[in-house]
Amino acid sequence: MNNQIMLLATGLTLLACDRSGDDYVPAADGTYPAVIDVGEMAVMTADRLQELRSEGSNARSWCQDNVDGEGNPYCYYGLLGQAPTGVKGGATFTFRGTGDRVCIVTDPETVFWNTAVASVNPDDKYSYADLEQDDGDIDLFAGLSSYYTGSPGVELGDFKGFYTDALGNSVAIEYGECFQYGAQSGMNNAHAGRASAEYCTINTSNRDGKLYTVVLESFAVPLNDGGLGFGAVVLDGSCGDYVINECTLFGEGLEAQFDENDDVSVDENGEQVALTRACTVQLEQASCDGALQSFCCEYPALCGEDGDQSQCEEAPALPDDLSCPSYCDVYADMDANCTPPSE
Repeated sequence: MNNQIMLLATGLTLLACDRSGDDYVPAADGTYPAVIDVGEMAVMTADRLQELRSEGSNARSWCQDNVDGEGNPYCYYGLLGQAPTGVKGGATFTFRGTGDRVCIVTDPETVFWNTAVASVNPDDKYSYADLEQDDGDIDLFAGLSSYYTGSPGVELGDFKGFYTDALGNSVAIEYGECFQYGAQSGMNNAHAGRASAEYCTINTSNRDGKLYTVVLESFAVPLNDGGLGFGAVVLDGSCGDYVINECTLFGEGLEAQFDENDDVSVDENGEQVALTRACTVQLEQASCDGALQSFCCEYPALCGEDGDQSQCEEAPALPDDLSCPSYCDVYADMDANCTPPSE
């Protein structure tokens, strides 16, 4: 009897462990670099931020073309790949203290929302399902470069130091200065989560010209293409001086361009050639405008595959400024309502 019970338990265990979870993690195949170093970036003024935002899907090109007197870019857009097992993936860059407060912002692709499923009075703004496969997650850290333990472009580190007390105990000291006080959750030292902008204020008083390091640790890489697009900027002033949300940085939903050998193309500076995925800037703006339902009903390929189309009969009309004329040229094979592009 005991043998039969053991055999039954073994069989149930095997059936319960038939999934490894690999389907939820992109392959670390080297298509995109897992660890990159951007170099030094300049601090951007509020006026320059407005100029950047006005570029929409051309934001990445604007960042490449606009530099300070030392040749340092005011912003950066890039792509990260899945890191191998046991390796922390992400990007680093540096900036110099201004002697005042600065605001560090990073935004991973693309837009995420929890689908409203309440049976009574659901929030129509979020009633259409999100496409989670195109969303990534980045965790933001920063501090003085003199305390940074990583090797830029090789491996990510942190801002922790250690000392041994009188009893011989090793005690950790946190030298990081980027604390997100309830950016999303109401908790101290929190992170914003999937596809959400992360930001923090650092006071560089008495540290004018001193070098700081920013760490953008890739927490989750999108499943749709295995590439995590992101934007990053350091703004002059406190984060409280700005309205920071999904629309602070447009165009981080990047799509790499490939050459004839199916390798990611690079430009003369060694940077990956990437363009903002069609219609994602309008998706970001729809999120900020509370118009996700109208946008998803009009452009379902940008939203969840299991979206309830019945709600679209009563959805508000999509505002003209959120229209995407190139939608059917790009997503015709994903939307049966599109007329195939003419040959």
